[in-house]
Amino acid sequence: MKFHTAALVHLVVLGFAVSNAQAKDPPLLSLNMEHFRDTATVKIDPTDAVTTITTENGYVEHTGLMRMVWNDEYLKGVIDKKTGQKSFQVYASIVYGGNQRSFATATYQAAGGTQSVPVTAVSAEVTGCAVGDCTYTERIAFPVDEEYLRQLAAAYVPGRAALWHFKVIPKSGPAYAGQISNAEIVGFLTKVDEVTGALPVSIDKAANASLKLDLGIGGMAVAATPEQPKRAGVLITAVTHGSVAQKSGIIVGDILFELDGHPITTPADLEAAVAACAANSTIAIKLYRGTDTLALKARF
Repeated sequence: MKFHTAALVHLVVLGFAVSNAQAKDPPLLSLNMEHFRDTATVKIDPTDAVTTITTENGYVEHTGLMRMVWNDEYLKGVIDKKTGQKSFQVYASIVYGGNQRSFATATYQAAGGTQSVPVTAVSAEVTGCAVGDCTYTERIAFPVDEEYLRQLAAAYVPGRAALWHFKVIPKSGPAYAGQISNAEIVGFLTKVDEVTGALPVSIDKAANASLKLDLGIGGMAVAATPEQPKRAGVLITAVTHGSVAQKSGIIVGDILFELDGHPITTPADLEAAVAACAANSTIAIKLYRGTDTLALKARF
């Protein structure tokens, strides 16, 4: 009886290990913006008057039979509840062997060329030195501009997520190549906009985003390109929680090109068209979402 019990336990453990080894994480690019919006964590701290939002739970890649997490990247936003001021960072947890690297600088490609920003060391751990090569875990963070994140979000096409790449340069040793899905960026910004319930500070101060709050969006003009000759209008960079825009189905990344029959090419066009709408009226909105053209109804 003991033999059979032991054998059964062995088979159960073996089966669990095989099942665990075969279990796979969903591909990063298969996850949409709704997934990252809904899995974003929101922490409201009454003691220091800030709200913190992260996508840490949105995607984690496990490796090997033990399903360990090696490297991980996610977004973090901190909002001052008194002033509305926001700061955004990319967080990365980097695991490697050999000698300590001490990451110091992060670089990424922006419209104006290669951007280089300083890295903040969050924490560092070292294990395994007694039995062989040391294994280091460095957790770092670096700042990223909100306007740049919204530009990356504008490239998101539902069902066709793409990767934003960055590098973290150490004081010595090889660089670390990280990546974040633009679906994660859109989901993150959507959650930020839901929490703040107001226009982003950087957009609010911009001359190209003084849009009528009755609609409840932030935006900037985008011109057509040879690759997308019809995608011109006002790029939606923020949607206020509970606003007319949100209730009508408008999301960050849409390009609004017609409102109540009026062609829209600039934020001023949109502001004028909204101002011409009557109270309690229902108006038609046309926009581009990725490669699709959508018609929505909005009620003021």
